[in-house]
Amino acid sequence: MKRMKRALLVIFLVITAALVAVGQGRAARRVAVTFDDLPMTGDAGRSTGEGVLETNKKIVDALKASGVPAIGFVNERGLGAAEQREARTRALRAWLDAGMELGNHTYSHKSFYRTPLADFEQEVIRGEPVTRQLLAERGKRLRYFRHPFLNTGRTLASKRAFEKFLSARGYAVAPVTVDNSEWIFAREYADALAKNDSEKARRVAEGYVPYMESMFEFYEKLSVDLFGREIPQVLLVHANQLNGDHFSEVIEMIGRRGYEFVSLDEALSDPAYRSRDDYVGAVGISWLQRWLVTRGKEFRKEPSMPEYMRQFDPDYSGSDFKTRRGR
Repeated sequence: MKRMKRALLVIFLVITAALVAVGQGRAARRVAVTFDDLPMTGDAGRSTGEGVLETNKKIVDALKASGVPAIGFVNERGLGAAEQREARTRALRAWLDAGMELGNHTYSHKSFYRTPLADFEQEVIRGEPVTRQLLAERGKRLRYFRHPFLNTGRTLASKRAFEKFLSARGYAVAPVTVDNSEWIFAREYADALAKNDSEKARRVAEGYVPYMESMFEFYEKLSVDLFGREIPQVLLVHANQLNGDHFSEVIEMIGRRGYEFVSLDEALSDPAYRSRDDYVGAVGISWLQRWLVTRGKEFRKEPSMPEYMRQFDPDYSGSDFKTRRGR
């Protein structure tokens, strides 16, 4: 009888601890944060090396201050010419110095849909040298690959062949579940800063976090509809001035929603990420949407951008699968 009472007490304590953890948001929701287009998205050599370094340091400082692990995916073409290369390489070092990870995003961010398989494989190889060296200096290796535009190929045959190529080079694919149009906000924010248009910059930034929260809400529900639970999410954003100035606010929003920030490794350990993905096509989409389509269901309409933002990209509201454009 005493043993039964002890057993019941242990069970009660375990359940209580679990409920407390869920109530505090530690167990209910998890998210891995990923940044694309390091050292600077859409930059094409326009920003000074020091400016790129400053933006990356702002992002890294925001992550580190909140204890958020993250991985940044590198386009090595973005390291630029010799006069900027040192500072831009230091921007990558800043990520590693802060305990973050780096991955491969190809050399020049070409779309797999528009690039022959052999040429796309060379894009991967050409995008490795600097990133691999920086990781090796710290006893680490290049482990993750992120598809530009989230495009995984024109045909299922090319998709599978490329996956075999990646595996042979020691890569795992870095999927995305919380996809979004942050890149449009970032483009318009950078334009406003370049033109000293403080009102536009304010309005773009003002709409950014609420929009991102709407995307979390959408993908949380889609996760439950697919798996009967909320799986660990993988968030995609980019290295840009908008996040340099405002990503700390995104972190706060995610925290308010009860998320624990975890590594990409931990997120991908969930069995949901072993779900079959047969999706191919011109449009890059969230893996949650891919799993939905693979199950024979239709792409789910996503939240639109705020009305103020729609004027800057009239062909794309974030909700139309047919007209959606790449990042």
